[in-house]
Amino acid sequence: MLYNNFLLLKLKKKFTKHLPPIKGFVKILNQKTGILETDQKYIYYISCIYLKYIMEGDYILANIKNDDNGKLRVIPIKLLESNINVFEGIIKKKNDIIYIIPEKKILYKNIIKCNIKKNIKNIIKNGDKVIAKIIQHPLKRGNDMFIAEITELLNEDNKYLIPWWTILLKYNLSINSPSNNLCKEIKLLDNNIYRKDLTKLCFITIDNKDTKDIDDALYIEQISEDRLLIYVAIADPTAYIKKDNEIDQIASKRMFTNYLPGLTIPLLPKILSENFCSLNPNKKRPVLICKMIIHKNGVLSKKIIFFTGWIKSNAKLNYHDVSNWLEKIGNWKPDNDKIKQQIIFLYKFYLYRKKWNNQNIVYFNNTNYKFIFGDKGHIIDVIIEKKRIAHKIIETAMITANICASEILYKKLGFGIYNIYYGFNINKINKIMELLNEYNIKYDKLFLMTLKGYKKIYNKLYKLNASFILNRIKKYQLITLFNIKPGPHFSLGLKRYATWTSPIRKFGDMINHRLIKSVINKKYNIEKPFNDIFINMNKKRYLHKKAKNDLSNFLYLQYFKNISIRSKIFISEIIDIFYYGIKIRLIKNGAYAFVPKKFLCNNIDNISINQEKGVIFNKNKLFFKITDKIKVIIKEVSISGIIAKII
Repeated sequence: MLYNNFLLLKLKKKFTKHLPPIKGFVKILNQKTGILETDQKYIYYISCIYLKYIMEGDYILANIKNDDNGKLRVIPIKLLESNINVFEGIIKKKNDIIYIIPEKKILYKNIIKCNIKKNIKNIIKNGDKVIAKIIQHPLKRGNDMFIAEITELLNEDNKYLIPWWTILLKYNLSINSPSNNLCKEIKLLDNNIYRKDLTKLCFITIDNKDTKDIDDALYIEQISEDRLLIYVAIADPTAYIKKDNEIDQIASKRMFTNYLPGLTIPLLPKILSENFCSLNPNKKRPVLICKMIIHKNGVLSKKIIFFTGWIKSNAKLNYHDVSNWLEKIGNWKPDNDKIKQQIIFLYKFYLYRKKWNNQNIVYFNNTNYKFIFGDKGHIIDVIIEKKRIAHKIIETAMITANICASEILYKKLGFGIYNIYYGFNINKINKIMELLNEYNIKYDKLFLMTLKGYKKIYNKLYKLNASFILNRIKKYQLITLFNIKPGPHFSLGLKRYATWTSPIRKFGDMINHRLIKSVINKKYNIEKPFNDIFINMNKKRYLHKKAKNDLSNFLYLQYFKNISIRSKIFISEIIDIFYYGIKIRLIKNGAYAFVPKKFLCNNIDNISINQEKGVIFNKNKLFFKITDKIKVIIKEVSISGIIAKII
């Protein structure tokens, strides 16, 4: 009776006019019914005329209104977050228009119009299973319909990659390499540039066994008892890729080759990165070369020469074999005396340069883990990936060559793509001072913000073996960023640092190649890179890291589902402490887990947690601190993460 009262209805309408918009999640029940569930678990019906503008799981902003019957309903007005960006579906062609029917019901009619990429347009047919990405949402840009883009044709050979693609597309990252069709005609663009022929020199490459995009080769001569002459030859994709052409534009959007566990997405078309540009053995290749001299005391000579040339790699070696040979392990040996001599010279170069490195570079003791895959993405194991002597040799050579490039760019042009790292966050310096004072380590605040001060404090903490303090101050540091202006790199101990040694894998290195070539050819009127270049580089690197972390979390969940963990004890390290528990890393396989407060000990009433200082007390006695090693068992493995209990 009250419901139909005219005055009551009028009063309800008056109040709903002044109600603020609400937020909630969409649920599609059928073709005529949808509901909005708010964060407070209130439920409102969505007017059926608006169902075509929303999707299952959308988090939206909506207005509340009364319909003609006096019932409260909502009108969607803005998309806040979409729960479904990537989905599986089946192709349906109708009147030359292609649609996709999602495998799971996500729309009220559950059919979406499609765009198709050129590389699969001619092979797509009715009934094909595909992966698609939503590229147009009605609530996002005021469009009146959903549109999806088909990104991949599914078959038995690639279906296992769906989790990889889903994560990549979540961050708007490419899921496959640029098409080889972009390279219709591959030819040298700079035939008018002089290239020195060094094909008779015994250049060698050292990479992983399965590396196909080989971008660096080395040759060394001993010019005296205490000096080595080093040629660092780097693949030259800019010899084939014209600035601002289609390949160049695609690379400028991708920015990096994306290295993920179990999947690599190249920066360039494979016909370039793995063939014409790759420094494959016994193939004549155009290169950009840095010629430098290293003294026995580790000092780099001021006389540095860059030039373009031709080389022919004499051997494709790998880190494993070279490390074994230098460490006198196993049966592998170089094919001939020339290659043997080059390995010996490389090792000598490393020992020379190590003296400089030890005085200038701040090394972080990070343990790397590697997923070992079987067929079709099946995880066999997770192992610790140790950096062996051959890795260190090549890393040292590339860092040294990059130092040379940064100086040439700085002195001749004053700009380039630089890696900038300023060490400690100035807004956190007081916390660092408090931490150091607790352990009676006294330094001036302003001194710690300098390159010299940064090196000094780290050298002191390493000598003291103060792993707890080292872990804590990492929280108060900045991240490395790209910039077109030169700036210091504190952890490398340098006033400036720019890379050019991975142009097949980094677009910024391609830019620096072009800049260095302009210096070689004395063309100093080259345009300065736009600011949006380094901004996009920083953004893309961040997204790559996010995607890699998401994928690693997914893979760890799959790994623990496949192995027996019942009552198994894992040695772990405490890496962070919160009021509600601790974050740990399992030392054997690198998986992150969380130990809730209730699983810290039998009587949690005695527990006192100091999150700021990274310590836990039990009855006023130190119980745990960050960096402690503890034993745990796994209690739960779910999509939300791994829960562990201390034993």
